[in-house]
Formats: sequence, structure tokens, C-alpha cells
Amino acid sequence: MQALFTLTSSESKRLLGKAVASLPEVQHAKQNGYLVVGRGSTNAFILEELMNSPMDKERYIAGQIIKGVLCVLGQDLRNKPITFHKGEVQAVEPGSVIDKMTPGDILIKGGNAVDPFGNVGVLMAGPGGGTMGQFYMALKAQGVETIYPVGLEKLIPSVEEAARYGGKMALGRTIGCRVGMACVADGRVITEIEAIDILFGLKAIHYASGGWGGAEGSVTLLVEGDDEDVNRCLDQIEGIKGEPPLPGVKGPCKTCGAPCSFQGKAPEELPAYLK
Repeated sequence: MQALFTLTSSESKRLLGKAVASLPEVQHAKQNGYLVVGRGSTNAFILEELMNSPMDKERYIAGQIIKGVLCVLGQDLRNKPITFHKGEVQAVEPGSVIDKMTPGDILIKGGNAVDPFGNVGVLMAGPGGGTMGQFYMALKAQGVETIYPVGLEKLIPSVEEAARYGGKMALGRTIGCRVGMACVADGRVITEIEAIDILFGLKAIHYASGGWGGAEGSVTLLVEGDDEDVNRCLDQIEGIKGEPPLPGVKGPCKTCGAPCSFQGKAPEELPAYLK
């Protein structure tokens, strides 16, 4: 049996949240070791599933693309990142537990791009490369797994090629924040395709993308498998449908501290789309 459905961006994030939270290795890290959940909108959905409790997902963010620009949410507006250690929640900065993490522990890291070859692109605006600069090499050296949940709305032709360009000091002009990109070729990537397999054991095909009237950034998926599994999948997708979009939270352009083309401008000098 084949079936077809469309997921908005928020619905995809909910699907990814359910899939990642259900992974046995994620549950094992949460209960028996360290599970570090980095900031990011998709990761906030994962946290809700892990904690079975709603949260202000729009504030579990650092870098973001909002109102048509690359931006950074100010420190005073962000929720603290959450780390699980042996079943307990620790509201600590992830960097404070790096040297304690060992194989079997997991970092969940957001991404900004994914390509057909399984490469993940992570935009970096912070000093030293932000979370990527802080964690990537250290956890590779320690043998700790990193999971990258990335929706197919972020699919680009080649992360490897894109990462050859950009950088805060290399960009001559930007509309929004200046960034560079890291290309991650060795992480575990989970898109909607992997999520469908994790939750239902079904093959999924990325069938179409885009939409309007609230369906911007949507992905359309075709799934195939036994009738019982396909119907179980569609029943759960119907339960995800209607997931509301996240409200945008953006501080004044002068306060976030990120290198940006709007930095230092008075409110009356900003374009209308940022107000």
C-alpha cells in the first residue's frame, strides 16, 4: 500500500521530536548517562517529547532565521539548555559536561542544512564557532555520538560546496547576521524519512516541497509498506496535523551582540519587516 501526506514545518518538527525521543539509545543515555539537547527549534520539540511536558519552544533557540533574516536570539530571551543525567534534568550550559561524556552518552545538535549525501550544514555566528566549535572535536575524540535532526525543508544541493564559502570576516555585505558554515559528514542525520522508518518501519520518499497560505516550507511524503503499518502511520500523522507554528521571538537589533548589518541602527532606521 502507498499513501501520501504533507507536513508543515512545525508538523515535521513534531514528527522528528517523536522519532528521536523514541530511540532506545536516546532513552538509554537519558536514564543512564548524559543526554545533552542543544538549542534549536526542532530540539525543543524533542525535549517536549522526552519530558512529556510543554515548553516555550520559541525561546529554546540561539541562532535563528526569522522575519526573513539570519538572526540571534539575545541571551536574556533564551531558555537555558537542558541536559539529562541519569534521569535527572540539569539546567546547565552544555560546555560544563563535555569532559564528563563518554561512549553511550549523546549530544542532540540542530542543523541548518542537509544534502542528499547525508552531510549536515551548521551555521556559526558565535565566537569560536559556537556549540560546534565547543563540542564537535571534543566529542569525536571521546567517541560520543551526535545526532542531527534536520527537516527536509532544509535540503540543499551540496553542504560540502556551500561550506567552502562564507565566514564572518569573508562576507562583504549581508542582510542580517554574518555567519560561516560547518560541514558535518560523519554525524547521524534524522530527517522525516528516517523518522518514518524509526516510528513505523516504512519506506518514505520525499515527494514534493513547498506551499503557501501557511504551508510554506512544507514537505510532501509518500510512504509504502504493509497496509497495517501504513494505516498506523497515517493515523499518527493525522494526530500531528494542525501543530501550530512557533511564534517569532526577536529582540531589538541593537541588543543581541551578533555581527549584523542592522547592528547599531536606531529602531526608526530599521526596515519595516524587522519591526
